[in-house]
Amino acid sequence: MSEKKGSILPSLELIIIAVFFIGFAFWAVNKCSDTQSKYVNRAERDRLRDLEDSLGRKIEAIKSDTPKTSPVASPAVSTAPALSRLYVCLENLKVRKSPSTGAEILETLPLFEEVYFLNAVSDSTTTVNLGKQTVTEPWIKVQTRKGRAGWVFGAGVHYYRRKHPGSD
Repeated sequence: MSEKKGSILPSLELIIIAVFFIGFAFWAVNKCSDTQSKYVNRAERDRLRDLEDSLGRKIEAIKSDTPKTSPVASPAVSTAPALSRLYVCLENLKVRKSPSTGAEILETLPLFEEVYFLNAVSDSTTTVNLGKQTVTEPWIKVQTRKGRAGWVFGAGVHYYRRKHPGSD
């Protein structure tokens, strides 16, 4: 009988240690889940903030206000700064009459030329080989500094003055 009493104490210690360890594991998993959800929520807020255009309106609001391919009256050059400003990021970007590579070319734009987004995006996308990469993008309706409205390939313009990384 005395041998059994001596063996109960170490097994009781092991049970207490196991209960403590299991409790700690549950606490740690719960804490990690809470932290992960905070980071996911913060990332989602950052992503939505990045989707805002330069006028501070959400892109979804623009799409509901203006049909994608509806013709937009070409504003006078003096009102152009009220529109979102974009920069040409592909050398010799073609401004076309309609959103297609086969459409009539209205103007050719140099790298870093400033254009204005007319809040129209084509419904379809086009795949273009830029040399180092192949890109699939929609067409964007813009107004040039000369006041001419037309369509450019979406990968050819950007909010910042930078050269497209996939171009030659």
